Amino acid sequence: MTMTSYQGVVKEGHIQLPSVADLPEGSYVYVIVAGSEPLLAEETARRKATRWLVEYVGNMLMASEGRIQEINGRLAWRFGVFITGRGHAPRGPIGYVDVDAHTGESLVTDQQAEELIAHGTAFINTLP
Repeated sequence: MTMTSYQGVVKEGHIQLPSVADLPEGSYVYVIVAGSEPLLAEETARRKATRWLVEYVGNMLMASEGRIQEINGRLAWRFGVFITGRGHAPRGPIGYVDVDAHTGESLVTDQQAEELIAHGTAFINTLP
């Protein structure tokens, strides 16, 4: 299932999406009210997540497509973590990384970094 995110603004009780929004007929739409501040673009948040992964976990990791979720009362982008490498498609996921959807702050603990390293190592050891 492919999910696409669009940011819109409510005016007079109706959601106004950007003119580039292409909504397929018959598709299901979920609405999350984020407040009066714009959300960080998914692409920007994914770059922040991937940068955190490279700096704190390992350089052969990447963040996948993001999903907006509420985490401890904050809206956040959640990204699956995949192992990358030459000659093969990304493998995983081995965990996830959260990025605050308003500030771009990584919402990841040292324990999660250790778990990602352990899961990645275990995953790699199962490959032929």
